[in-house]
Amino acid sequence: MRLRSLVINVGAIALSAAIVLGLQLPRLNQRISGQTAAETQKALQEEATRLNLIKQLPPKGFGFNNMIANFAFLQFLQYFGDDVARNQFQTGYSLSPHYFENIIARDPRFISAYIYLSSSVSMFAGSPSEAIALYSRGLSSLDPKVQPDSYLIWRYKAIDQLLFLGDDKGARESYLKAADWAEQAIKLGTVSHREDGLKTVAELSRQSAQWLEQDRDLSKARIAAWSFVLQNAVDQKTVAIIAKELDRLGMKIDIKDDRPIIAPK
Repeated sequence: MRLRSLVINVGAIALSAAIVLGLQLPRLNQRISGQTAAETQKALQEEATRLNLIKQLPPKGFGFNNMIANFAFLQFLQYFGDDVARNQFQTGYSLSPHYFENIIARDPRFISAYIYLSSSVSMFAGSPSEAIALYSRGLSSLDPKVQPDSYLIWRYKAIDQLLFLGDDKGARESYLKAADWAEQAIKLGTVSHREDGLKTVAELSRQSAQWLEQDRDLSKARIAAWSFVLQNAVDQKTVAIIAKELDRLGMKIDIKDDRPIIAPK
């Protein structure tokens, strides 16, 4: 029995090591050989394959799900920070949601990772619906009594719902949840050093929810949000998503001085 357990553990470690090497070697080769458009496209395709491979691993990840999530997050940081590939070669940020699918599936309690979700998926990839779905998936595994900081995720979700989708009802519910979870964190008595901050969060969240009880014209806020996304768009796929959303708001994308701007239709 001990031998069997040892074999299983060694196999799991070997698999994890193989995943790490598989994730790291293409980056190393790219740095050695120099970064070109063709190599960048090839690396992007290989990265998509690796992300899918991670997704296909057993749900329990041989007991290494936290490690797998950490590796996926480190790879996301490299991907997101590769300005040459994203901007110069215009490969965009379409893989961002796939990184977070793996991260949240493997470790939904990785609270710090959610901070990057909205900016990378909603803003840079232009896919707020996917970001909101990922928030919801993670929140289903969180408990404010166990993860006191998890109220933050409800606030991130509310902002995306409000600004990008104009879903005032959904945003209101998320703000109320954020307030409730912040208050539960206070009741735990383990965060006394920042109790005032949590009280402020709860109060502001309830105020936001109350503000959304009335019918509001959110079009200007949404246009401003999509304008910000447009400023960071580096590929045609993201621009097409932005154009579609702006069309619903009665706006269009014009080119002025070789720069995209938003104007009334």
